[in-house]
Formats: sequence, structure tokens, C-alpha cells
Amino acid sequence: MTVDADFGRAAVRVDPEQLAEALVARLRPGQRLLVALDHDGTISPIAPRPDEAVLAVGATDALTGLARYAEVVVVSGRGLDDLVARVGALPVRIVSEHGLRSRDRDGDVTALATPLPGPALDDVRRRLDAILTRERLADGWLVEDKGVGIAVHHRLVGPERLGATLDAVRDVLRSAPGGHVQEGKAVLELRADGADKGAALTHLIRTSDGGLPVMIGDDRTDEPALAVAESVGGVGVLVASEPRPSAASVRVADPDEVVRLLAALAQRLTRER
Repeated sequence: MTVDADFGRAAVRVDPEQLAEALVARLRPGQRLLVALDHDGTISPIAPRPDEAVLAVGATDALTGLARYAEVVVVSGRGLDDLVARVGALPVRIVSEHGLRSRDRDGDVTALATPLPGPALDDVRRRLDAILTRERLADGWLVEDKGVGIAVHHRLVGPERLGATLDAVRDVLRSAPGGHVQEGKAVLELRADGADKGAALTHLIRTSDGGLPVMIGDDRTDEPALAVAESVGGVGVLVASEPRPSAASVRVADPDEVVRLLAALAQRLTRER
């Protein structure tokens, strides 16, 4: 199930510690939290290049502490191997490529959607190479090949240089059979049909034994999952320094406040035990 995001409201700015208290107060006796959260822009500040991203200060301790009393899942567009290298040592579940694959805490991997066919990806790679020459890549274009999907980043490309190149990249990605293009923060990403954070969160909810879902994310790619959390009586938490329309009902400012929220949840759940 994917729920259409309701962008007709602005998420309410909240204090992380007060939000943690309110979330724990909503738990029924014996019920756990299901905390799903994005990586980039959520537990890691946005970096100029994807490979330069690092977890926010305190995130490792906060995630480890919370995972003692809640089911914690990192749901990201990053590739599985990339995410395992970044958070695989933590006691969390991983959902990669926007919901294509899931890795449990024991390391077992499950496909949640059908990958794009290899020939289609090969054709996209070839056509992107023809558009994004070495010269243009030096101007700030970055192609991230995830093996099962392709993302083209343009965060370092000046607005005056985007122009027709961005349109051409979008057309190439849209041409792949069995896939669709997701636009995020300075990125166009080709991913498999059915690989969707909303569908992924729905799967997690169905297998969580009634956990109260809390989805935390900062990007348009997170909105389907924020909408699912809200639709089933959970909470969507937008990470944004300024108010903007979102499916989420509440908002924190940045990854540092996300860490404060996670740490406060861990502390409150520890006291409850």
C-alpha cells in the first residue's frame, strides 16, 4: 500500500524532547515503537557529495540506545552495500534503494520489489555517458551507480549550467522500462517500479507486531512513507529548517534535532522499563 501524500498542510514545529515524551505516552501496554528514518538529511547532514556524508554527532549512540527498546529501521535511497558500510554495525534493520531490498539485523536480505532489468540499466548507463562527458562531470555532475538503480546528482552544478542537460538526463532515465524517476534534493534517480518508501513502510508495519510507526525524513522521497505513518495512526516527522507543505504532522529542524529526539526516546523508554 502506498498512500498519497497530503501536501495541504505545514508540519508543526516541535521540541524534540517534548515530542519524545508525547510518543512514548501514546504507546499501549506492551506496545513498541517502530522508528523508520531516512539517512541523508535526517541522521546525516547533507554533504556536497554522497560519499562525503557522515552520521551526525551522537547519532550512533542514540540509535544504539533506542534499538534496545524499539524496532529501528534506516530507510534510504542509498545502495545496500553503501548503507551496510555506514550503519550495518548498528543494531538496526536496513531498507535500501527506496524500498527495493531489506536487510534484517542478522544480515539476511529480502527483495521487496522486482529490480530493473540489467539490459535496461546498461542502456541508461551508455546514454548517460554520452550526455555527461568528462568535461561536464568536472563541472559538478555526479552519476551514482547503485547496481540496481542510477542517481544523477547536480548539487554542485550552478543553476545557470543545468539547462537542457538536466532535461536530457531526465528523458534518459524516464526511458527505462520497468522503472520510474524520483526527483529529490538536487538529484534525479531511476528506480524500479514498486521500490517506494511508502510501500516499504507498509511492509515494515505489517511485520512489526503492532508497533506504533514513526517515520522521520527530510526529502520528497520520504513523503510517501510520512503519509503512510500518518494514515495508520502513527506520526510523520519532517526534518526541515523552514516550514513547508508535507504529509508529516510535526517538524524538527535538522539532523542534530533528530539525534536529540532519538536520544530522548531512548532515555524515556529506559525509564519506563
